[in-house]
Amino acid sequence: MLAVLLLLSGACVPMARDGGGADVTGQPVRLTFIHTSDVHSRLYDYDFTPSFTDNELGLQDGLGPYGGLAEMATIIKRERSMAGRVLHLDSGDCFQGAVVFNEFSGEAEFRGMSMLGLDGAVVANHEFDKGAANLATQGAAWASFDLLAANYDFADSDLPFATELEDLVLPSTMYEMDGVRVGVIGLANISSLNSIYDQSNSMGIRVIEPGQAIPDEAAKLRAQGADIIVIVSHMGLDNDIEHARTYADIDIILGGHNHIALDPPLVVTNEATGKRIPIVHSGAFAKFVGRLDVVVQDGAVLSHRYELFPVDNTVPEDPDVAELLAEYSEQLDYDLNLEQVIGYAETELTRYGTTGGDSMLGNLTAEAMRLYPGVETEIALTNTLGIRSDIPAGDITLDTLYNAMPFDNTITTMFLSGREVQELLDFNTERSTDRGCQSQAQVAGIRFTMNCAEARAEDIVINGVPLDLDGTYELATNNYIAHGGSGFEVLERNTTQLDTTISIRDIVKSAISSARTLPQAGIAQEDGRILPVY
Repeated sequence: MLAVLLLLSGACVPMARDGGGADVTGQPVRLTFIHTSDVHSRLYDYDFTPSFTDNELGLQDGLGPYGGLAEMATIIKRERSMAGRVLHLDSGDCFQGAVVFNEFSGEAEFRGMSMLGLDGAVVANHEFDKGAANLATQGAAWASFDLLAANYDFADSDLPFATELEDLVLPSTMYEMDGVRVGVIGLANISSLNSIYDQSNSMGIRVIEPGQAIPDEAAKLRAQGADIIVIVSHMGLDNDIEHARTYADIDIILGGHNHIALDPPLVVTNEATGKRIPIVHSGAFAKFVGRLDVVVQDGAVLSHRYELFPVDNTVPEDPDVAELLAEYSEQLDYDLNLEQVIGYAETELTRYGTTGGDSMLGNLTAEAMRLYPGVETEIALTNTLGIRSDIPAGDITLDTLYNAMPFDNTITTMFLSGREVQELLDFNTERSTDRGCQSQAQVAGIRFTMNCAEARAEDIVINGVPLDLDGTYELATNNYIAHGGSGFEVLERNTTQLDTTISIRDIVKSAISSARTLPQAGIAQEDGRILPVY
């Protein structure tokens, strides 16, 4: 036990990260895992107001700007220098979330993550945001780390990029850590990609269920001599818990997708073996870097210790990564003039409502969608998570707008029956009930009670008139959920869809520029149009 305590306290001689093949039989050995997740293109530091949870996790008010890949590199290099056997794993979604992705399609993200010394990353849903062919191109050109996904199979596809992805994306891999063999299995997201279960889906992916993928890959890794099995996952916390509880070969799970940080890690007891499995989530948007130290002896994880490092303005930039990122920022400034001021926010404009219902940015976006010339529909609905960050008080710049609305979504119009409107709002209520009764959609032209106790929408009013189940209503929505994204099947099956090709970000920019100062009466204000009832 003394040896274990000495190892976790850092009182050991650092050893080489890879190779060597030292004989550690019968010895307690410390392994260090650096963990990152859901960077979402936040390669440059940015301003925002940390939440209460951020504060509790160590990200304090007044220490902005926060995040940034060069700052993360400083932390990661420091922690590597103070450890022996080190593996850096990332739980995916390094793409999409800032203008650098819109302009360079993931090149900057993959080059930057490679410079961090990243060893392996799971392929996540936003890695496909510019298509599977783009992922293949960027991965082959710029990713010096392993891309992992045991539950994606491209082998049966005839699409031209499928062979490249089949070679590029590994189901699992082995890392030699000076006498300890660590098997790592990637579990990719299967809940947030449109039509992934369709036989002819446009990404050429055949889904392999975790119940097959995990045991199959674990058996291969054990046969190759793996001492421990690590899952690097982008399936979300609930799935991570279920997998830790169910599958006997798992020793550690490093997870992402939900944008949460767990400190300390959640520990789940496996039902078959009684092993206690640590589940680590290290946050999102480059706000934190996680470090998990474990002590392993003869294939058993004896103990673990975790530390979460906030990324704030007290962390200096790594000069090498900063130099790389400067290439892209200079080009962005030349192409887009990101510091262009498009309006002014007297207070912070928030993407979530204070009650869990409608929000300032949600109402601004939905109203702008339905009122835009050439659209002018009766109602509008867009997904809340399409708005990715608040807009801070002060000058609203083009860069700020891109951070809040990074997706290149367009307005799609369609006609819905009254019954379909009821079904649509029922689905939103059910989906929101599972997420703390925080509305997962924002609306215009609609008022309703989101009854989370019954998982049903009630008292629906359309432009001041109660919903007519036999009526017809024209809807403006975004093309992502119109195609069934986030489970909006009632929209996906609609046959009256028309993609206007009008950029939602552009019409919000126009609305901000027209108003000049926000919020104003009826513009970017909460008004109770979505009333949550618990």
